[in-house]
Formats: sequence, structure tokens, C-alpha cells
Amino acid sequence: MTEIQYAHEPDAKRIVATTNYGQEVGEIRYKVTDNYWNASHTLVHPEHRGYSIARKLVDKLADTARAEGVKILPTCSYARHVMEKDAAFADVLFKQDTP
Repeated sequence: MTEIQYAHEPDAKRIVATTNYGQEVGEIRYKVTDNYWNASHTLVHPEHRGYSIARKLVDKLADTARAEGVKILPTCSYARHVMEKDAAFADVLFKQDTP
């Protein structure tokens, strides 16, 4: 497996995963609101699945949100599954108030 680098692209509102050859292999996209970032889409190209890239994208988004002092509302099914099941994300998980 090729080494994977992760980079935050704030203008594009995403964290991108690329190989050391510059090939993009995955991303997590988010939308900015007044109260939180909405993690709306996670994608890993099929030939690179099974190497924990999606999980690392969620981790990097959470680390970036922590550094920015922002919470994340995960509407992407993968990001929601990971973030709601792992207590390590409790500090950055935005929870909507339910009436």
C-alpha cells in the first residue's frame, strides 16, 4: 500500500487523502453553518478501500474542528456511524436538540 497523506482544504471545505504520487484517493466534505460543520459526504475510491482511509478522514476532520473550536454534525452515514459510536468524538459531536 502506498503512503497516504491527508490535507485540509478549507476553501473547498474538505479533507482530502492523496498518495505520495499526488493521486486523490478519498475525501470527506463538510458544509459550514453558524453553529457547526455538517460532515455531509465521505468517499474512498474502491481500489483503496479496506485501509482505514475513511476513518482517518473522519479523524482528521475532527482534529481540524477541534483546532477551530467548531462542532461537527455528521449527516453522512459513515461519519455518523463512526462519530456516534466512538466516545473519542464526544467533545466535537454536535447534538441537535430534540423537542
